[in-house]
Amino acid sequence: MGFEDALREVAFTFVRLFAFTAHAVLLGLPVVCLIVLRPAFGRLVDDSWDVGRNRLALRLEGAARAAMIGSAVATVLGILLQAVLIASLDEGELSSPSFMSVFSTSFGQWYLFRLPLLAGLYVLLVGQVARWSLARAGGGRAWWAGWILLAFVLVATSTFTGHAAVASPRALGIGNDLLHLVAGSIWFAGIVMLAVFLPDAWRGRSEPDRLRLLAPIVVRFSTVALVTIGIVAITGVINSLLNVARFSDLFGSAYGVTLTIKVLLFFGILAMGAVNHFILRDRMQRAATGTGTTSAHITFRRTIAIELVIALGIMGATGWLTGQAKTRQTQVRSGVEVGSGVEVGSGVEVGSGVVGRELEISSARTP
Repeated sequence: MGFEDALREVAFTFVRLFAFTAHAVLLGLPVVCLIVLRPAFGRLVDDSWDVGRNRLALRLEGAARAAMIGSAVATVLGILLQAVLIASLDEGELSSPSFMSVFSTSFGQWYLFRLPLLAGLYVLLVGQVARWSLARAGGGRAWWAGWILLAFVLVATSTFTGHAAVASPRALGIGNDLLHLVAGSIWFAGIVMLAVFLPDAWRGRSEPDRLRLLAPIVVRFSTVALVTIGIVAITGVINSLLNVARFSDLFGSAYGVTLTIKVLLFFGILAMGAVNHFILRDRMQRAATGTGTTSAHITFRRTIAIELVIALGIMGATGWLTGQAKTRQTQVRSGVEVGSGVEVGSGVEVGSGVVGRELEISSARTP
């Protein structure tokens, strides 16, 4: 791999990282708000909590806006990188035909589809997240459903431009990957909320007050995390079986090594999650009732910060993994078998017909 190819791979990885992170926040935030945050704040009938509630709502608004901007930037850069790749394979200059070639593939079409989805989310969310997300009677079912539906389709664009789109059987690959991404998004958004945003809600409050808010949130999110992490683990195993031909490939191929790193990071998440769920949750509940030490919430914030760092590492590994050639073969419609690990978003749609030079480009990208 030459310098330009390596640079392009790194650029693609960061673009995917930004896209995965942005989409996870946009899908996970409404679910975490409905299941975790709103019920916890509903227990705090004291009007003195309105200031903290409003501060947190503004942070959630900022997170939603940043995620929409991040997704739009990642989308534009992804299309640009794709066009540059096609131009280099054609040994020509970057021009309008390069972009038209991108948009003739399902990769380009799904990426382009992100823009109206983001426009819809912008109209739906800007100014309303701060107003409705944590309000006692904020928003309606249609507003929440619209947010979740648009964000879900946005997440699905990653599935339809990744390995799942060329998995065999395809229906299993797509369904499993969607479930994997949805569960991961809810868990990731919850981690971001607990580690980054929630402290704004209790700023200036006493230790007992902080525990009154944090304890029920931790209890609720602990259950959510247990379910979502379990789903991520099961669907991750299925993804591996669909994409890895042999056990030895986990150590003898770029795809396998990256997957192994991701699995090791996931074990770190499991360790942190186990500490939070089985130890700190009970300690915080006791502390909230005055029967335990108040230092439990400090330990929890440290473990959740570590969990966030590991989660970002997993996102980065996923971004790199998507661009690597998986080791299990996929049948191309023309009857020619090539390595299906060529990322669908790298200008090669294995099995769908690409830019008019399908097999030539496939062989150029398949190790």
